[in-house]
Amino acid sequence: MEELLRIGAVVIVSTVGFTIAGAAGFGGGIIVVPVLVWVFGVKEAIPIFTISQMLSMATRVWLHRGGLDWTVVRNFTFGGLPLCILGSFVFISINTDVLVRIIGGMMLLILIYTRLPIGRGFNMRLWGFIPVGAVTGFMSGFMGFPGPFAVVFFLVYGLTASSFIGTFSLGMALIQLPKLIIFGTNGLLTPQVWLLGIGLGLIGTGSAYMGRFILRRVPEKVFPWIITGMLLISGIILLVRG
Repeated sequence: MEELLRIGAVVIVSTVGFTIAGAAGFGGGIIVVPVLVWVFGVKEAIPIFTISQMLSMATRVWLHRGGLDWTVVRNFTFGGLPLCILGSFVFISINTDVLVRIIGGMMLLILIYTRLPIGRGFNMRLWGFIPVGAVTGFMSGFMGFPGPFAVVFFLVYGLTASSFIGTFSLGMALIQLPKLIIFGTNGLLTPQVWLLGIGLGLIGTGSAYMGRFILRRVPEKVFPWIITGMLLISGIILLVRG
């Protein structure tokens, strides 16, 4: 009975989390990963989520392919790929609770700064996606769901709605590719992990379509405020749960 409850919780939470990510471009990890850790433990939860997230993001990229900004993707990936490798080794070797808390605090500070009068004139340059990608790649390697940190910079740059979701999802998918290689060479990608990851990925694929359906009914002017609210919640969750 307990096993069925856990499986049901994973399915329900994954559907909700990936639907939110489909509509907003991020946020699935904040919701899904804690439940996966509760059911499977952290060493299995992050690889499972990585596989499912890749499938979900690939679907979002396809659905929003018309708004992709390839120059942003290029710089973001250039900065993120090497650091994701380093972050993956950190995940394998150390306890990351303190780092998670630091990231939550940093994210809140960045969000508050860009909303204060002193920060409203902040201009995100194209080259800035290289360091943003580097930090995001590192967090992706050891945390599994680094998206909220980078979202602020994508929005400040001027990407919104479909363009934001497609560009952000493609960049995130590309910088996470090394994780699968490192997890595999360290024995973390067992047949069970692959099976569960693909199964949740199929839920993520369907949820991406649900997310697009919701997005089309959200006024474009309202979209940034919804994302701001989600970023605030995500930062507080990371800060507290660390």
